Amino acid sequence: MPFVHSRRILWGETDAARIAYTARFLDFAMEALERWFQERLGCGWYEMNVDLGIGTPFVHASMDFRSPVTPRDVLDSEVRLVNRGRSSLRFAVTGRIGERLVYEAVLACVFVEAAAMKPVPAPERFAAALAAEDALGACQTQAGPGGA
Repeated sequence: MPFVHSRRILWGETDAARIAYTARFLDFAMEALERWFQERLGCGWYEMNVDLGIGTPFVHASMDFRSPVTPRDVLDSEVRLVNRGRSSLRFAVTGRIGERLVYEAVLACVFVEAAAMKPVPAPERFAAALAAEDALGACQTQAGPGGA
């Protein structure tokens, strides 16, 4: 199953127009990605940095805004691994309120040795989980937009 992170939009995330402040959308996508790391790889960013000495700085982010959200909404952000390199991961993150498309984002990060900020191969301990995500992505691509 695709990974989906659900969260309610909070009042403090809105602006004078009473909709979520534009800059928060990247936060929504990044929050979903961190949950993906925790759930799918079994290790959050803090643990990776502190316990493993590995960072995952983001080197690319692009986002299209499709529809506003308010504190009445529960945002579902679907995270898909769309490309895995030796050291890099590229994700598609899609936000929806029900069937309504809210945002589409592409984000890429690189595994690095945290102290030196030098790229390193994806840790072997994540190999099986990343292979499973590759297989899931291939299934979703064959099924067309929205997966199976």
